[in-house]
Amino acid sequence: MKAWHEATWVGPEGETPRRRFRWGWLWLLIIPAALVAFSIARFNGFWQYTEMSVTTLQCEQALSETEPTWAQMEAAGCSPTSLGADVVILDGGQPADSEPETDGTTWTFERVPSAFSTLGINVTLPESAGRVHTVNAEAEPPEVLNEMNGDAQRRTFSERLLQGDSTTFYVVVSP
Repeated sequence: MKAWHEATWVGPEGETPRRRFRWGWLWLLIIPAALVAFSIARFNGFWQYTEMSVTTLQCEQALSETEPTWAQMEAAGCSPTSLGADVVILDGGQPADSEPETDGTTWTFERVPSAFSTLGINVTLPESAGRVHTVNAEAEPPEVLNEMNGDAQRRTFSERLLQGDSTTFYVVVSP
């Protein structure tokens, strides 16, 4: 007599039970492989950092109400000037470099992420300004990118920097 707990096969004769392949253990291989790939990418510099510089220019005359060109900015007498401004490059809303080098006219930011990041620029002026533009200084002639968004007092201006933009910018302030 068989014991009540003894297992018996009730399938057709001659057919052995087939094991089903389980994929549940696969995550044990995927997670370490992803960590290794991330470490190698990080070590080899796939997350690149670059040096960015921003120079402040002040115009003697107001710029036209339409989108100005570099030639119009030169005609308005825009030249590098120490404005007493505070310039910050942001990465995801946080300062990319907490202590940039500056001489009052040019700010140099080291180790700014150049790949896989959302960059922005904030400029705080000591006095109210009319319009503030970002200019790609690496283009020939320099290319006016955008007019920066200002606060109600027209002292703090901000703008998003796109991935295709350069690493050298002018911030042009007009009355």
